[in-house]
Amino acid sequence: MAAMSGHLRLLLPALALLVTGCTSIGAQRMGIDRSDYSMRMLQNNKEQLLLNIVAIRYGDAPAFLEVSSVISQYTREGSLRANLAINPASDNDAGSAGADVLLRETPTITYAPLSGDRFSRSMLSPLPPASLLAMMEAGWSAEYLLRLSARSINGVRAGGHDPLFADAADPQFIPIVEALGRLQRIGAITLHVERDEHQHFTAKAIFSGALSDKDRADLAFIRTALKLPGGAKELAIRFGGAQTGPEQLAIGSRSMFEIFTEMAQGVELPEKDRDGRAGETHPDASGMPLLVHIHSGPSRPEDPHVAVRYRGNWFWIDGKDADSKRMFLITQILLSLNDSTSSNTNAPLVTIPTG
Repeated sequence: MAAMSGHLRLLLPALALLVTGCTSIGAQRMGIDRSDYSMRMLQNNKEQLLLNIVAIRYGDAPAFLEVSSVISQYTREGSLRANLAINPASDNDAGSAGADVLLRETPTITYAPLSGDRFSRSMLSPLPPASLLAMMEAGWSAEYLLRLSARSINGVRAGGHDPLFADAADPQFIPIVEALGRLQRIGAITLHVERDEHQHFTAKAIFSGALSDKDRADLAFIRTALKLPGGAKELAIRFGGAQTGPEQLAIGSRSMFEIFTEMAQGVELPEKDRDGRAGETHPDASGMPLLVHIHSGPSRPEDPHVAVRYRGNWFWIDGKDADSKRMFLITQILLSLNDSTSSNTNAPLVTIPTG
C-alpha cells in the first residue's frame, strides 16, 4: 500500500486531538452554569411567590415547589473518519478525512413540594421571633418589617383587609411603626439580642439620650401610644398579643399565610373578575395602606419587576414601584427564613456517573 498523502498525514493527528482532547468540560462550564441557573432560579422564585399571592386573591390555596437539586451532566462524543486511495498517482491527493464532536447536556432538576408538617410550620405558624429580631438587629427597617409581619404591638393592632383574618385596624399602628423607623434610622433606638448555649434568646430595645426636638416628639408619641413608662431606657421584647409587664414591647407576629392574604388584597382585579368571585375587602381595614400594589392587564408589561400569567391575564409589580418591590423582597427573605427544615435533610440522594 502506498503511503498516505502528505496532507492527510498532517490532518489526522490534529483531528484525533480534537476528538479526544482532555480539557475538562465541567471546569469550563462551571461558571456559565452557576450564573445561568442562579439567574433562572432567582426569577422563578419571584414568579412563584407572585403567582401564589394572586392565586390567594382568587381563593385558591398556595402551592410551592422548591428546587432541591440541579445536576448538569455533559457527554463529549467524537468520531474520526478517513478515506484513502490505494496506489494513487504521485501527483494525486486522493483521500479525505473528517471528525465529528458532539457535546450533549442532560440536566436533572429535582423538585420538592412544600407540604405536610413542613407546610404547617413554614406557612401557618406565626413568624419566629428570632427571624424578625435578627433582621432588625442587622439594620433592616423596623417600619417595613413591622408593617408586613406584625399583627399587633402592645395591643395596637395592624388590622387586616381580608375577612379570613378579620381584625379591626387601630389608626395609630402606622404612625407608631413610622416613628419607630425614624428613630431606628438615626440610632435613637437599637436592638440587642443575646443567645445562650441552648439558642434561647432575650432581646431588648435601648433608647439613646441625644435626641432632637423632633426625635423626642416621636419617642413621646411611642411611649404614650404603646403605654410605656416615661423614664425607661430599656424595654424587654417579647412575642405575644399583649404586655405582661410595664417595661415591655410585646409584638404579635403574623404567619406567612396571613402575610400572603394581606398582600393579595393589593392585587388589581380585571374588570371581568370584579363581581365577588375574588373575595371582598374587609371594611375595618379600608383606611389602612395596602402592603403592595399588583397591577393586571391583558398583556405583559415591558419592564416589570416580576410578572406572571394567571386565568388569562397578566399580573405584575411595576419596576418603578420602590415600596412594593421592597415589601416583596422582605417577604421573600422571611419565607426563606421561616422554613425551619433544612433543605439538606429533604434533598434526594443522587448518584452521578463519572465514566
